[in-house]
Amino acid sequence: MWPVLCRIGGEGISSYGVLTAFGYLVGTLWLYSRRKEVDGSDAEFWALVFTLLLSAVLGAKLGYTLLDWDAASADPREALAYWRMGWVFWPGLAAAFLGGWVFQQVYNRLYRPRRYLPVADYFTTALALGHVFGRIGCFLEGCCYGRPTGLPWGVRFAHPACAVDAALIGIPLHPTQLYEAAGEAALFFFFAHRVMPRIREGSWRCGTAFFGYILLYSILRFVIECFRADPRGAFLLGLSPSQWFSLAGMLAAALALYRNGIIERDPNRSLYL
Repeated sequence: MWPVLCRIGGEGISSYGVLTAFGYLVGTLWLYSRRKEVDGSDAEFWALVFTLLLSAVLGAKLGYTLLDWDAASADPREALAYWRMGWVFWPGLAAAFLGGWVFQQVYNRLYRPRRYLPVADYFTTALALGHVFGRIGCFLEGCCYGRPTGLPWGVRFAHPACAVDAALIGIPLHPTQLYEAAGEAALFFFFAHRVMPRIREGSWRCGTAFFGYILLYSILRFVIECFRADPRGAFLLGLSPSQWFSLAGMLAAALALYRNGIIERDPNRSLYL
């Protein structure tokens, strides 16, 4: 589509990189508008944001290295420095969750006790919003492309610098990037306007947005993977690595929702303590 947004001093500025950064910015601004609900000072808020960002970047690059070892090991420095591609969402998400949990343990020891799940509810909602723009960036780059299709909304990629396989240039493909962007937009509006108000008013348990996002995104991603044609690492039993991650996410989130429940039995309980 439009992999190079513009050129500055002869260097191309990646559309994917700009849209991904914009997604982080929009998600963070939405969170900042609700920083009082997240509970904590501005300094604590920004410390957590940067912890999650760094964790996600490291996890996504590590995931790419492990899943596409042949390409990454051939030139490790290029694999780490190349920002247009070479990211894997699920390991990045897992690393962000882990980074947030570690941050919370340190916060609890240095400042005051605060539960992990109420904060995670807000950050996963913001993640859905930011990921919309990241997938639009994928569409402009041509990565994460779909299989050939005869459907009227099939998209032809023709730019010579796009990431689509040369054999598929000019052939109508499923716009899988836009499928996921639309799904993430729906998830954001659902959690921001339906789930989070019920959590704030005390009728639904904290963690419902967090586990609910993992469950619904896992289903969304598993289905979309069926329409993708780009190389996605090693396959096992006909499923891509992302589909196996999605199955694990579905199982873990469904179990957590079942064990913890959704309805809050003590509406007077503090959201954070």
